[in-house]
Amino acid sequence: MSKDFDGKTILIVEDEFFVGSDLEQILADAGANAVLVNTASAASARLAETQFDAVILDIHLQDESTYPVADELRRRAIPFVFLSGYLTIREGYTDIPFVDKPFTKETVTNALKNLLTQPMH
Repeated sequence: MSKDFDGKTILIVEDEFFVGSDLEQILADAGANAVLVNTASAASARLAETQFDAVILDIHLQDESTYPVADELRRRAIPFVFLSGYLTIREGYTDIPFVDKPFTKETVTNALKNLLTQPMH
């Protein structure tokens, strides 16, 4: 298998266990060091201690929004993609790449490839 993400560290912010596990495996198979967290506070803590090349961000975790995490990612110029079953994106975030659930390995890896080769907005 192609190792498109060799040397890349990617944060996954996802509260559904099986979805997060699938994403971890997809990224590991592509050579990435994938780090999975399931709350916005855990995402913020990991961002404070680790440099990430990109982030996959679910918009809604249980009853919390991850838009504050998205704000922090923009502030730090860390590229990210939304991955969600919610089709409505808050105003001001419509320029962020979006992967709809359910996803395929190809939709996730293609979104990340595009993200990592484009300049940050």
